Amino acid sequence: MNENQDRQREVASSDLNPPHQSTPSFSRRKLLSSIGAAGLAFVAGDIFTTSLTAQAASPSTLIYNVKDFGARGNRRYDEDDAPFIQSAIDTAALSGGIVYIPPGMYFLKIPLRVSANITLMGAGSSSILRSSTHKFGLLNLSAVQHVHIQGLSFQGIGSFGNASVPRIECGIALDQATDITITDCTFSMIDNGIKSVDCNRVVVENCTFDNIIGTLDYDTQGYGIWCSNGKNHHFVQNHFNMLFQTCITLTNGSSRSVIARNRMQKCYQSGIDLISGPKEEPCQFNTLSDNIIENFMNSSGNKGYTFGIRLKGHCISNMITTNILNDIDDIGIQLVGQADIQQKRPHRNIISNNQLQAIGNNGIVLINAYANQIRQNSIRSCKADGILLAAEGKDSGSYSDNNQLTGNSLNTCTKAPIRISDVNCRETILFGNVGSGNGEKIFDKAQIQPLLPYKKTFIEAIQR
Repeated sequence: MNENQDRQREVASSDLNPPHQSTPSFSRRKLLSSIGAAGLAFVAGDIFTTSLTAQAASPSTLIYNVKDFGARGNRRYDEDDAPFIQSAIDTAALSGGIVYIPPGMYFLKIPLRVSANITLMGAGSSSILRSSTHKFGLLNLSAVQHVHIQGLSFQGIGSFGNASVPRIECGIALDQATDITITDCTFSMIDNGIKSVDCNRVVVENCTFDNIIGTLDYDTQGYGIWCSNGKNHHFVQNHFNMLFQTCITLTNGSSRSVIARNRMQKCYQSGIDLISGPKEEPCQFNTLSDNIIENFMNSSGNKGYTFGIRLKGHCISNMITTNILNDIDDIGIQLVGQADIQQKRPHRNIISNNQLQAIGNNGIVLINAYANQIRQNSIRSCKADGILLAAEGKDSGSYSDNNQLTGNSLNTCTKAPIRISDVNCRETILFGNVGSGNGEKIFDKAQIQPLLPYKKTFIEAIQR
């Protein structure tokens, strides 16, 4: 009797509490067979990185295919795959894992919210996330950490000249995010690539920014990577082609970041901008090295529109070294400060060992900048001056003092190899600069004082 009652209780309990249904997921082995060689290195290696240190994927890592959650990726503009992909992301977030997005074009009518401690992985340029409605960031990472985004393509709808839209379209929007790695992704046919605000340790590596939508007239469209108040970022080995705005922008207190080994081609404004406004924190201790910036075209009709590298405003102690700048229509490297801001101007920056060739105007320009070092650069074939020091305005910051120009090689500059164009460019140190084939010898309107005994040596070394 008691035994029968116990059995009845077990049956009733099982009816009230049915077995747990497993979430759609599949094994590493099944994933490897589905993505082919393109994804093998990623899955066999890191899931996400923290402080640039890869972590091995565990054989027990769960992998969630968005198609198992209902996403179709069938290029249908009238369908919305966002809810199904979001469901896969939310499921993976419960315990961490990989959200796999197979080849296909997935239209999104709402942005995707990315959770912490997960990986979003596609199969390369054939895994496309594309917006189908008004502007937004396709992937939004807000106050999250430890996320890896790999092998995805981002496309938007754009809106030429539509400056009234308050939200800016971009592929990935980061806000107060930490330890984010974005690798092997493609950004095309979209207003902007990556936007980052108040983030720490963001890595963007081996990504392509090509055919970004934009015009020269609207500064809300056409950026590759735009970063405000960022710390410890690494933007390396990316390719930028035909962008209307700056390829990489650091602004408002961005510091201790590395921009290295990128290739930027056929763009219309700056390759790299460091910008800090009067009320913003300084951009400082950043390193810009080994980048190739070439074939930048000024199609604006205005002079001074296209730059290879530009530091504007309160930029301090940045290193610009071993970059190659070739065929830039206007200016190779420029440091410029506001005349009415005495302290918050570019200073203590080092520009060294860069190669500049075929520059349409001046090679290196310092305007209202002080205590910078310009050393051991090779500058060839500038249509104006090789190095220009100038002061603009009549305010307290209208001077360029205590800059050091040493060991530079300046050849075949149409005008002067070095031009000190203003009496407010004082106490300039010139030493060991050499060159030949220039249109003029040194032009020095500031009349350097005898306390610099190397002036005569310099003038003799620079030949026409």
